[in-house]
Amino acid sequence: MKKLVFLTVCLVAFVTGGFAQNSYKGEKGVSSVGGILGYAVDNETVVLGVDYRYNIKNQIRLAPSILYAVKNDDISTWYVNADAHYLIRMTDKMTLYPVGGLGLSIWNFDNVTVLKDGEVSGDTETKVRLGLNLGFGGEMRVTQDIIVGAEFRYNLTNRHYDQAMILTRVAYYF
Repeated sequence: MKKLVFLTVCLVAFVTGGFAQNSYKGEKGVSSVGGILGYAVDNETVVLGVDYRYNIKNQIRLAPSILYAVKNDDISTWYVNADAHYLIRMTDKMTLYPVGGLGLSIWNFDNVTVLKDGEVSGDTETKVRLGLNLGFGGEMRVTQDIIVGAEFRYNLTNRHYDQAMILTRVAYYF
């Protein structure tokens, strides 16, 4: 896990290295809709999702999202997030931001066994946890309408359901 966190920090530092902060007009009222692909570190599984981002002020953005951690070892998880970003404009095309917000995680545990005659035996257990999302990210506008970005997020609930995620995003900006 430490290697993945270090790799993420290095990636964000590499992408943003050499940029000086410029004055920027801001983008109050601007939105984006994106697709997310990532990795849940603790569950060692792929994460898929969608999000919507809306700039309520030049430097403050709301970012609700829905993520799904694909089933691995009979565990799958849905994350419904309500986050906020404080935008730090590095250039007209590059932005860094800390992430903070609330996350609702819905954990599904399948304890299913297939018997010799093909019958399925077992049950499914669901746990719902409310937690805090903390992290950081960066994004770059590659065309007038397309943004790509990376984000490290930690969903802090309690020690059994905490989850670190490394996420990438491609979005349409409007």
